[in-house]
Amino acid sequence: MFIRRGDKLMGINGADLQNITPEELAEALSKGSPMLTVHKAEKNEVPGKPAPSEEDILRPVSKESTELSFSWQMENEKEVENGEEEKDKMGIEDDICKGNEDEDGEEGDLLFIHMIKTSISVVKGRGCKPGSPCDGCQGTGCTFNDVVMVAESSMVTFVPRVNVSFRLEKLAKVLLEHVPSHNYVKGICSQKALISSPNPERITIYYYKSDGMDPSFRGMPVVLNLTDSNCFLRCCKEGDKVLLQLETCEKQRLKQISKSDESTLAFVFYMKADRTKQRKFESALHQGWFMNIINSDSVQVNKLDGGREDPSFLFIIQK
Repeated sequence: MFIRRGDKLMGINGADLQNITPEELAEALSKGSPMLTVHKAEKNEVPGKPAPSEEDILRPVSKESTELSFSWQMENEKEVENGEEEKDKMGIEDDICKGNEDEDGEEGDLLFIHMIKTSISVVKGRGCKPGSPCDGCQGTGCTFNDVVMVAESSMVTFVPRVNVSFRLEKLAKVLLEHVPSHNYVKGICSQKALISSPNPERITIYYYKSDGMDPSFRGMPVVLNLTDSNCFLRCCKEGDKVLLQLETCEKQRLKQISKSDESTLAFVFYMKADRTKQRKFESALHQGWFMNIINSDSVQVNKLDGGREDPSFLFIIQK
């Protein structure tokens, strides 16, 4: 609202940030009413350049909410005509845009500052004029704003990015109904097998919160348990296939699950719902593999065919 990309935080409570450590900054933000000095580079018109005519100006006339699916990889006409085989020859990676990393190759740690009932006031100041550059704007003109934040309470949390984890938040005892067959997910713990059955069986869904920031939302992290038992749904890999099975596990082990611990991450699914409340469950450990039932009485995981919607991957939660 009051800052944008490229703005620089210069000071807090009148002190220059060059003399303040990140820990001291976090502590100052969490106490009292901190005043931040923000250096904003202005986007002024270039001297001598004529203003655009009305015909060259685009203005919004309407808006709508929708969901789009697209790839970050840009293509030209020839690449589209050549198809996916040409892409494979070029060795294009799936993860085109990777996050910034530290020099040692690991992501940096984060300080989360949680401020409750915060009011923000901006006192606008004067900076340099266009053509008279200061240290931060190369002569395009700028302002120095003092931002005063007053919070009822605040809390600083240190989050190590190299060890992102899921923390158990709540649970719900439900029935999982398969959309096309109207059968329910049922488990036989002694055989480590999941079946599709017309007889409902309670499934306990454990909801988790993540302390990491995922650039793409895959869904709500959950763990699926056969109610009143220590049997949980788990994904395991055998060769090129990913299998869905039941496995006993102490519930204490699953109160907090680290992404670096594959033995417990295998129990986590990303649950995603559409507008009709139909849900898909994707393996957190094996990305792209979803729980489904295809022409069989067994419940398994498979990949979506080209991303198109398939009802065999959809389930309804009945409470």
